[in-house]
Amino acid sequence: MNRNGKIFHNKMVYISNNPISYCVISTFVISALLYLFPFIDRSFSHLFYVHEQGFPAARIDVLRDFRTLASHLTVALPILLALAIGLKLLYPAKPSLVSPRFSLYFIALFSIGPGLMVNGALKSFWGRPRPVNIEEFGGAWPFQPAWVIGPEGLLNRSFTSGEAATIACLLPLALFVPREWRVQVAAILGVLVAAVSLNRIAFGAHFLSDVTISIGLMLTLAAALYRVIFVDYAETFADAALEARLTAFGELWAGRRAAFRRSIRASLAGAGAAVLALLGAQRAMARRIGASFIGAEAARGMGATVLVLLSSTTGGSSVRRLSQTTPNRS
Repeated sequence: MNRNGKIFHNKMVYISNNPISYCVISTFVISALLYLFPFIDRSFSHLFYVHEQGFPAARIDVLRDFRTLASHLTVALPILLALAIGLKLLYPAKPSLVSPRFSLYFIALFSIGPGLMVNGALKSFWGRPRPVNIEEFGGAWPFQPAWVIGPEGLLNRSFTSGEAATIACLLPLALFVPREWRVQVAAILGVLVAAVSLNRIAFGAHFLSDVTISIGLMLTLAAALYRVIFVDYAETFADAALEARLTAFGELWAGRRAAFRRSIRASLAGAGAAVLALLGAQRAMARRIGASFIGAEAARGMGATVLVLLSSTTGGSSVRRLSQTTPNRS
């Protein structure tokens, strides 16, 4: 083998042993190919298009149910892992239900990949029309190649595929099974990813470039996160270290929750005491007002009694004179 051949061979060995470089180069090659030859996207979508019917696969119930099932399946993993971490924080004395490093890896992958990278960045700034929306397939928008920012005003955007990105995040699961099963698990997951991606293309929702670039980006991110969490900073993100941090944070959180509950109870007790004091003051005031009213009525009654007695002893003349000379105080 000559010198150039050895250099090329060494580079290929390096790339094959460096999954990040392999994924980056693969994604770049796919992007360049579909950008330079955009007819590939249109031709592939034409396989599922019927004139005057659009994309009939989108109206097949089995395929629609498969899409729903796949969406729920992919979302279930990060939700369950987040729930496991939440339970650990609520019960810090108990061990984690799932490996903390495993949970951290996949939660970060789903959050950064489909969450921020695809739906947060690419779909927000690359206004590429979906196949069903372009003029060639009965829509109103012109075709845009991959990585070309489309016209403004389009809300339902195609680049890249969020569902393909989400299902592709399941591919690294093959790394966490016993080595003897990795090929089989990777093959099953690969078939699932391909089926979901083809389903989206058959619905006229995405081009071939949308799903392939999404998968390439997610694999690149998965390789980078794996390198950070399991290789470069393996000790920092070891299960024991993460378990200790979660336990400490859970205990701190439990203390703050207890202090918060105590403050709430104290506030409620103070408010209750204030309400009772106010009610007591109102009752006392009501009693004083009632006593004053009763006293006035009693005084009037006594005055009337005196007048009656005087009238009976003097024949009423003194009473009449007294009533005429006494000013009216009512």
